[in-house]
Amino acid sequence: MHVELWPIDRVRPYEQNPRKNDHAVEAVAKSLREFGFRQPLVVDEEGVLVVGHTRWKAAKQLGWTEVPVHVATGLSPEQIRAYRIADNQTATIATWDTDL
Repeated sequence: MHVELWPIDRVRPYEQNPRKNDHAVEAVAKSLREFGFRQPLVVDEEGVLVVGHTRWKAAKQLGWTEVPVHVATGLSPEQIRAYRIADNQTATIATWDTDL
């Protein structure tokens, strides 16, 4: 996977993002401050966010000027849409082992 550092304002939000994530930005900002970026933002070939909206907002809130970005090349619009959904929904399928 190729990851580049981009100016944060080069990344554009996906205007049709259905996730309401503003309430999570502060928690993600705390995580970024503590651990840094450990997962890049993913954008399409036009620089529009595919996944990572909350991390992007958190980085902006922290005043960061650069973010790690992976450009998802060669994906159709249908694949990009499916990836957005999969990235956001697969975590809801898993459950927790509360004994651990």
